[in-house]
Amino acid sequence: MSGGGGGEERNWSELPSELLHLIAKKLPDLVDFIRLRAVCSTWRFSAPLSDTPHQLPWLLELSDTKFSTLYTLRERQRFYSVSSHETLTISLTNKNPELHNFVSGGVYSGYLPFSDYWERTLSFFNPLTGDSFSLPPVSHRRLLSPWMVWTGTDPIRTRSIIVVDRDLQIRNEIGEWALYDPRSNKWVENEGYFYHCCYWHEMFFSTHVHKPTQVFDAHSRELLHEIPPPDIENYYKDYNIASELRQSYLVVSSGVILRVVWRLEYCRDDKTIEESVFYIYRLDFERVNDSSCWVQIDDIGNQILFLGEMNGFSMTARPNCGFSKGCIYFIDPYTNKPYMHDISAGTVEMVPCPFERCTWFLPGL
Repeated sequence: MSGGGGGEERNWSELPSELLHLIAKKLPDLVDFIRLRAVCSTWRFSAPLSDTPHQLPWLLELSDTKFSTLYTLRERQRFYSVSSHETLTISLTNKNPELHNFVSGGVYSGYLPFSDYWERTLSFFNPLTGDSFSLPPVSHRRLLSPWMVWTGTDPIRTRSIIVVDRDLQIRNEIGEWALYDPRSNKWVENEGYFYHCCYWHEMFFSTHVHKPTQVFDAHSRELLHEIPPPDIENYYKDYNIASELRQSYLVVSSGVILRVVWRLEYCRDDKTIEESVFYIYRLDFERVNDSSCWVQIDDIGNQILFLGEMNGFSMTARPNCGFSKGCIYFIDPYTNKPYMHDISAGTVEMVPCPFERCTWFLPGL
């Protein structure tokens, strides 16, 4: 591998490994890291998988075929990088045959989930590496509408996960959840009402708009707290506002829990998604028994929030990342289209994307 410009040829494979390491760490997108490793063996060894650059979310294309919470993925699945404006196509033909069992519903981290309804099992597949693993059957019943919440500081590698099984028969408010313990290869199961969920400090949080937030010890299943919702979600405080609230998300951001409340009046024809309003509250965990524990905040600093149907995540903005700090990037659950809410400006605009339906996918190696 060499190149020149009017003189001495240069062997790029002889670049110092320390320099290649620094270059790899500053790449803006994981796809660039993959390409760097593909150049030659020297570059690949200088950019180990254990030291990948900061990962930026992609958009995963969803098909129009859906049963319950199961979509069918394509044999040639497409992803879109918002930062590089590239559409990436990955062949899944020989990697996971059960593409019709793909579970939709929120934000994906590293792996794509697949559910076997009759066997009560879940399997996970990494489209970038081809790595896959399966979990033992959930004992309580067949999984009707499962969703996954990763747990711990390195959930992808430790494979520690909470599975939330919503019951669509009761308006998404009653369901069951089970914590998978990879050490014992067993499930810890519990019941409650679950819709928007997160995991924080060995605790499992779940809520729904207008509902309290239930806090469980993830391992013992003990209900630790029922935190009242913010006053804005109380019908008795202001019925007009409360009736226009559509979702109430829980997101861990910079070590704290945020409750992000989405307001949009859908019953009027002149209302569009661009007229959405978001209210953001920070949880003061020392006052969890009172509604005042939700402290309203006006900005999120240099953080960026990403919201799916059931869950979300946060990342710190950095130069050339393709996303704007202090903004909320969300998927409209009714159309599966991506939008950006600028908190300081109070505006909402569509995120350019070549797909008709999509959701967030955080790639991982």
